[in-house]
Amino acid sequence: MPREVDILSYLPSVLHEIKELVEIANVENKLLDATWQAIEDSFNNRFILSATEEGLARREKMLKIKVPATDSIETRRFRLLTRYQEQAPYTYRVLKQLLDSLLGEGQYELKRDVANKTLTVKIELTVKGQFDAVVIMLERITPQNIVLTVELRYNQNSKLAKYTHTQLAAFKHRHLREEVLN
Repeated sequence: MPREVDILSYLPSVLHEIKELVEIANVENKLLDATWQAIEDSFNNRFILSATEEGLARREKMLKIKVPATDSIETRRFRLLTRYQEQAPYTYRVLKQLLDSLLGEGQYELKRDVANKTLTVKIELTVKGQFDAVVIMLERITPQNIVLTVELRYNQNSKLAKYTHTQLAAFKHRHLREEVLN
């Protein structure tokens, strides 16, 4: 929240009774509030994690990122963070560190086959909304001679074992396999 501005408090108390000065102070208060808000927004827009809608839109325009209207602010921030993380060349260890920082440890499986030149990444269901951003990032940083496969890590039987058959019968097979269960 920006600073609270009260111009009238800077004037001597004798002048607080004059209607014209009170009105001038009210108008100036609104202008100074807007100025403080603009200063705070410009500071916050310097950082992706605190950027406003306008700050995110400016960065997306600079990077030529097309944003679906249904994306949340958090998804847009995630997409920008993934784009700024793209600096080749990547080693396997650096790729793991990158995925840990973006998705969280244990939120993905990373398998590589050096002999067949393949890389498989399975992303946990909790980040399903960010799947496309991760795919685009991996496609941009993975060398062209490596076959990249990115998939969702589906619910395993061990996760479903805590539910009864009656509880699971309320869902369709696709929902049980692909959605996060509470």
